[in-house]
Amino acid sequence: IFFALSPAWGGLITLSSYNKFNNDCFKDSLIVGFGNICTSMFAGFVIFSIVGYLAKELNMPVDAVVEQGPGLAFIVFPDVVTRLPIPPVWSVLFFFMLITLGMGSEFALLETVMTAVQDTYPPLRQKKVYVVLTVSVAGYLGGLVVCTEGGMYILQLMDTYAASWAVFIMAILECVIIAWLYGADTFIRDIEMM
Repeated sequence: IFFALSPAWGGLITLSSYNKFNNDCFKDSLIVGFGNICTSMFAGFVIFSIVGYLAKELNMPVDAVVEQGPGLAFIVFPDVVTRLPIPPVWSVLFFFMLITLGMGSEFALLETVMTAVQDTYPPLRQKKVYVVLTVSVAGYLGGLVVCTEGGMYILQLMDTYAASWAVFIMAILECVIIAWLYGADTFIRDIEMM
């Protein structure tokens, strides 16, 4: 649930900052956590049934069929989609789903960076269009590195060192800093006040 919700990336905090002050954050956290558990379990059933089907169809052990990351989305699933009735329709639906999931994640990430920039420099709140354009262009230029021949290696390096244990350590540090410097009792009182 930790890596699925990505609490240390700031997206949940940014999006929740737009709530009313007296919003029931306890209820919201239960809904988001329970919804994440349900969708993760459903996705697990779907993924493992597809991988099991392919293993039986290809007469291979399951671990030979399974690939992590982009291999699962761009090799295993498209292979299964071609075996369904009316493959072009399912292919369009599958890749449309991937695009919408990716864009949804990008919008949350963009909003997180924009909010951080605008909170750091309040005069920029009046120029939101320029902030969006600047952050988007910077993200585009940074992403061009991954489009080179060595892009897959760079992506794996970023995934290994920036998006796994580093995020977990940052989340622990966030909790320690809030509890120690701000004060756990003060934080609990703030939540109760809301």
